[in-house]
Amino acid sequence: MLRQLFTVEEAEKKGITKRALRWADSHRTWCRHIDRNVYGDGPDDRTALDVARARVIAARGVATGPLAAVLRDFDGVRGLPLDYGVGRTTSGRRQGCRRPTIGPEIVTEVHGVPCADAADTLIRLSKYLDDLRWEQALESALRSGMTLEELLSVLERRPTARTVNRRRIDRVLALRPTGAAPTGSYLETRMVQLCRMVPGLPPPIRQYRVENEHGIFIAFVDLAWDGDLGMFTELDGQQHQDQPVYDARREAAVVAATGWLPVRKTFYEVTRVPIATARQVAEIAAQARRRRFIR
Repeated sequence: MLRQLFTVEEAEKKGITKRALRWADSHRTWCRHIDRNVYGDGPDDRTALDVARARVIAARGVATGPLAAVLRDFDGVRGLPLDYGVGRTTSGRRQGCRRPTIGPEIVTEVHGVPCADAADTLIRLSKYLDDLRWEQALESALRSGMTLEELLSVLERRPTARTVNRRRIDRVLALRPTGAAPTGSYLETRMVQLCRMVPGLPPPIRQYRVENEHGIFIAFVDLAWDGDLGMFTELDGQQHQDQPVYDARREAAVVAATGWLPVRKTFYEVTRVPIATARQVAEIAAQARRRRFIR
């Protein structure tokens, strides 16, 4: 939960003087000074993200690129410089300040900060990220409601956007199966990327709906390979107390309905030891093919 920011002008409209703000900041009571004429609620020390947001507000600018991605909760953007944009009539000498061409029609407010839209943010991110991390950001943008059509439309409408690592964008988009749903989480995106390390393994179907022989819905599984392979994944992220029991029952129901082999993997296995995990997935896929051949 991001702290709420406000300007000195906004505080004065509520009857709070500059002197009161300075006293509260120095005594670490109900607010802290963040940046030029911008304060934040609460006594906690300011963070890098607090400062970046405050600079946008103070300069009457727009969060772009990595900063917009962080505010929009995109995956794969940790550790990037938190840049922002300002208009031509505003000083551009402050740290992180840029002068990008941003039309007002693509600006919306996110966490109290004017922010470029998801498509513009993704295009600018292609300058900072490699293919894998840009794909992670893309999938989270799609989960948030952006469509591929919107992204492609922006690339065609804005000549300057076409020159920003277009090859990277095209490479990543070429990997997505036509009509594929967004992944359901960062972990699912990492699993999709890991599966490409397995020779001969086709792209999985995302958010697969499982029904029994009577057409009754059983469950949605994260990733699945139907047809001649017959395999599905269940990914374990952060769990609450009863999650393991629920997942075990759900997995048993899917196996009973389909006869497929389950591939259950944890966040650690997928993100920390991907090579070993890819080998295990390859072994299960080979076993799934043998089972189908025997039948």
